[in-house]
Amino acid sequence: MKDGQSLIEDKLNSAKYKKILKANFLKPATLIPILLLTFIAGCAIFAPILAPTNPYDLAIVSILDSRLPPGEVMFNGTVAWLGTDGAGRDVLSAIIYGLRTSLIVALTSAAIALTVGLVVGLIAAFYGGRIDAFLMRIVDIQLSFPAILIALVLLALLGKGVDKVIIALAIVQWALYARTVRATAIVERRKEYIEAASTLGLNNFRIILKHLLPNSISPLIVLATLQTAHSISIEATLSFLGVGVPITEPSLGSLISNGFDFILSGAYWITFFPGVMLLATVAAINIFGDQLRTILNPRHSK
Repeated sequence: MKDGQSLIEDKLNSAKYKKILKANFLKPATLIPILLLTFIAGCAIFAPILAPTNPYDLAIVSILDSRLPPGEVMFNGTVAWLGTDGAGRDVLSAIIYGLRTSLIVALTSAAIALTVGLVVGLIAAFYGGRIDAFLMRIVDIQLSFPAILIALVLLALLGKGVDKVIIALAIVQWALYARTVRATAIVERRKEYIEAASTLGLNNFRIILKHLLPNSISPLIVLATLQTAHSISIEATLSFLGVGVPITEPSLGSLISNGFDFILSGAYWITFFPGVMLLATVAAINIFGDQLRTILNPRHSK
């Protein structure tokens, strides 16, 4: 039981923390990325409603609309606000659908990698010894190779496809999550409440799940945010190189690749606008992740 003074201190600390949270969320550096990410997520979720046309519906796409500049009217009467690509597809519609694919790949792969890394990191930190050494050597070996190189090798073995890209990105990322959660969990493992739980006879699974996990997951929230942006960048790179998402599944990387051959011919918009959207998405996620780091660590707040 806590005494009255402890309860008052907890209440004051809670009020102070809420004030810090409110102040940080109202900062333009946090608010602007949140609004931009909300807009991007909304476009991805409601792509069939918001997109002027379905860029991959062969009954609508016409080669007569090939490389129309921004603002021109397409053969079906639709205004191509961002122009069309070499196949006659509306660039704006392709970007909206491409956002959906890129976000699905990034979020799903990040969730899988987070789960695997969390399990491995907690087991390594809790049991230590040879188990920790074995698991961390695997992590060290994987982290010694560039992520894009591992992804290229995996996709060469697995082939093209959204599911294959998700698997490759999850394999590339899990080691970083494992190392991060292990570093935090080792500190928590040495604290008295873990020793008290062991003394009370609680089984290891319950100690890890109920005590170690909740106190070790905070750094992963920030890491997962930043890794999502990294996943989008890697997926775009793979699709640009032609080994990622197939052409039937639009993504920002494949859209940039589609217009690369037309840059010197003056049709800059085919690559330029998907590139701007990719830059805006990755920058917004990274800025939000950086602000989230401050929000979750009030001691760093000013």
